[in-house]
Amino acid sequence: MTNTHISVLLEEAVALLDIQSTQWYIDATFGRGGHTKAMLAQGARVIAFDWDHEAIEYGTKIFATEIADSKLLLIHESFTKISTVIEKLQKEHHQLKIAGILFDFGTSTPQLLSAERGFSFEGESELDMRMDTRLGVMAKDILALIPEKQLTELFSEYGGEQEARSIAHAIKASESPITTTKELSDLIVSVKRHSRPGIHPATKVFQALRIVVNSELDEINEALPSAFSILESNGRMVTIAFHEGEDRIVKQQFKTWEKNKLAENLLKKPLQPTEQEERKNRRARSAKLRALRKL
Repeated sequence: MTNTHISVLLEEAVALLDIQSTQWYIDATFGRGGHTKAMLAQGARVIAFDWDHEAIEYGTKIFATEIADSKLLLIHESFTKISTVIEKLQKEHHQLKIAGILFDFGTSTPQLLSAERGFSFEGESELDMRMDTRLGVMAKDILALIPEKQLTELFSEYGGEQEARSIAHAIKASESPITTTKELSDLIVSVKRHSRPGIHPATKVFQALRIVVNSELDEINEALPSAFSILESNGRMVTIAFHEGEDRIVKQQFKTWEKNKLAENLLKKPLQPTEQEERKNRRARSAKLRALRKL
């Protein structure tokens, strides 16, 4: 597996945005800028959001020319703040209209492999997992504070971990608090009886903790209506989800807008990566892309 981030469903997502040259588009989840780069290449002007300061610092360096040419604005903020930020910008630039919005709810490879941030089960670091270091609660705090039953539910619901009960019990039965990635990873490896080939035994638990620490599902629930409110008529919204909970939220919201005749779904069923893309990028395997047009 490559350690370089590869944007999932890149061509499909950009094609469905139907980019018109010089129009403004939002990359709500900038990451390492793969989708932003492709959008800029087609003549779009982009406003990109990310709540990870490292992602913003990276983008400021890599896209210095585009920023200087006023083709790209980088915003260090959660995508739940999209409407607030855009409405403020529109007061300053009355011609700023949003023709399309892209959400990629996945976590970038550098984040997943970050030993310092506590996302990776490889290496040893503090169990942090905060995308935005301004947040207060870390993953280690959740392990310490949440009772065993709730911890079991957390691992099961947000990670799909089938051995959630055994893992939660082992964490609470530990003689000392689990505070590092290595401690948690080693514990999970020692407890799990079944693991899929090629997937680390700790993957699902780490995913569940990351989702809860960053309130990711709540963020999506809040962000979609916020983004829809500033999207122009005939504008498009494209989402890429990697977790069943994420995709369920998008599916239900898109259905509601369509039922109320506010938008039309552009796809009868979500697009998924081809076998070729999955072979090239294993992290793409669970991705589902949905798209709509605002009426």
